[in-house]
Amino acid sequence: VVNAAGAYAGEVGRMAGEELPVYSERHQILATEPVAPLLGPMVLSFARHLYCQQTPHGSFVMGLGDPAEPRGTDTGHSWQFLQRVASRVTELLPPLADLRVVRQWSGSYNISPDRQPILGGSGALEGLFLAVGFSGHGFMLAPVVGEILAALILGHTPPVDVSGLDAGRFARGQLIVEPSVV
Repeated sequence: VVNAAGAYAGEVGRMAGEELPVYSERHQILATEPVAPLLGPMVLSFARHLYCQQTPHGSFVMGLGDPAEPRGTDTGHSWQFLQRVASRVTELLPPLADLRVVRQWSGSYNISPDRQPILGGSGALEGLFLAVGFSGHGFMLAPVVGEILAALILGHTPPVDVSGLDAGRFARGQLIVEPSVV
């Protein structure tokens, strides 16, 4: 059995008798109307907790990492988010001030204490494997995670060494510090 339950990984872990060190929080995103190219690379502002990128067809996709976002699996949208994004993005990129928002959505990130995934066998139940706590990178990493878990389940050596990503690393104080990944 594989616990790859995303935002609900902690709950699924408890069903199996394992308290996983993960929590979930909402992340909201918006997309604007398409416009002529204004911006090449993705813009990240750690001071404003803002990220923004213009897509190939001209829309801008923007979001915030909100340190005050409460933990939970709420996926509703908020006007406050729209107001904060508008304020912060126009401070940083004034030419975007008149763009219209055409879509807004949200989803839940499942986050580990070091914001790195927990991969491998469960410490609580033989035959239970974990793929949790990806902190927003789960879909992107899913193909290789599938290969890794298939190898582990079959008792083979995985294509990538994930021994340092076990759930026990937190109790051992072996958190993974990755300063270069958002």
